[in-house]
Amino acid sequence: MQTCPLLRASLRDESRETARRVSSTGVNARAHGGLAMAATLLGWLGWRALQDLLNAIPDSNDDFGLF
Repeated sequence: MQTCPLLRASLRDESRETARRVSSTGVNARAHGGLAMAATLLGWLGWRALQDLLNAIPDSNDDFGLF
């Protein structure tokens, strides 16, 4: 026995054309490649910024130079 009304409603729905997983327009390969390249480049830049930030943190309390 199914108790979820949303699940029961979805099982009774015979028209599966209303929800499509793939867009009808599609994405061309050139745009997809450009997006992948941009994401990779931004990932490298972000990693470099994080590495610079971590390198700026002193290694010990003595390096803070308390007066």
